[in-house]
Amino acid sequence: MKPSIANLFVAFLLAYWNGASHAGQAPLEKLRVAMASISTSQVNLWVPLDTGLFKKHGLDVELVFISGAPVVNAALLSGEVALAQGGPAPAIQTNLKGAGTYIILGNTNRFPYQLVAASIVRQISDLKGKRFGIARIGAADHTATLLVMPRYGIQPEKDLSMIAVGSVPSRFAALNSGAVAATLLIPPETTKARELGFRVLANFMDIDIDYQQNAIYTTRNLITRKADALRQFVMAYSEGIHFIHTNAKATQQIMKKYLKGDDKSIDEAYTEVVLKAAPKIPYPTKAGLQTLMNFMVKTTPELATAKPDDFIDSHFIKELEDSGFYKQLYR
Repeated sequence: MKPSIANLFVAFLLAYWNGASHAGQAPLEKLRVAMASISTSQVNLWVPLDTGLFKKHGLDVELVFISGAPVVNAALLSGEVALAQGGPAPAIQTNLKGAGTYIILGNTNRFPYQLVAASIVRQISDLKGKRFGIARIGAADHTATLLVMPRYGIQPEKDLSMIAVGSVPSRFAALNSGAVAATLLIPPETTKARELGFRVLANFMDIDIDYQQNAIYTTRNLITRKADALRQFVMAYSEGIHFIHTNAKATQQIMKKYLKGDDKSIDEAYTEVVLKAAPKIPYPTKAGLQTLMNFMVKTTPELATAKPDDFIDSHFIKELEDSGFYKQLYR
């Protein structure tokens, strides 16, 4: 009796679990992957790159830093990169316009920020009327500010003077110079801020709001044309997450290479953000996407009748889960 497609697929996966590599059997498939920031949210890419997991799965991956999710999305649509990791809002917007962008993997499903303020700001209510640093209008930290601060009695658009100052390092620099009274930071900058006497007023990771902060997305065209390469990418990415959860010291060394923090700040970044933000099976969070869509509907009314499933293609993860891949990883 001929083996079924499902059985053949499981056999293919078992070959990978036993350490089989495409190296030497066929040329590595080249994939350029864009990152929207140099921050803890990119650890899920750095780990499979630096540990050789991409190569193990037959891929020659080049990571390209392109600042800002909208610019990353433009690079994806132009074909400059094959996949992108960043905030999914631009992918949703271009999908609505018929560009065929889809989220295939979920990453951070909470806001990873800490609210950090000058020492003279003793409580969150003291921020009223103060200058507040954000990356830019529409960025993930701006969205977090608008969604979370009302829980603390602050209406950001009315109570804060929001100033666009750029990335996390730039926001930290603005806070340190006194240009802003408060901002949202991510470890390792939060560790540096505390050492300099700044106050951490709240940890947004502890706020019970599902939110798709980061995701891996690509185009329908690539999903169709390079299904095998994307499946291999999802496998390597997933094994990278397993590595993160099971190899703390090695993961922190990789983080230190890219983030340039000291041991204390890297440990905080790993413990407080990376471990909490890396789902073992990296499905996009539908509840988190719905939170984002509810926020976006003010400027994108078409989302009022849309559903998270309209922007997700998780069949690669589903195939792996059904085959027992994740069960085998975490046995």
